Amino acid sequence: MEQQEKRNASPLWYRNSAIIFFAIAAVLLWAAITKHDWVYWAFAGITFLNAIMTTLKFLTIRETGR
Repeated sequence: MEQQEKRNASPLWYRNSAIIFFAIAAVLLWAAITKHDWVYWAFAGITFLNAIMTTLKFLTIRETGR
């Protein structure tokens, strides 16, 4: 078996991903409020959770990189 190289993403990638996740969550939250549909609420919640997890990953990588 070949050993695979472990490639780590840069902190900048995680920061940009978190910003994009927060923007998508905001759009989905706006859609949920205006359309009164639970599906938008569910996707907004999941996307917001992804944004939080990506932010935590960004902070962890930034702290260990010092």
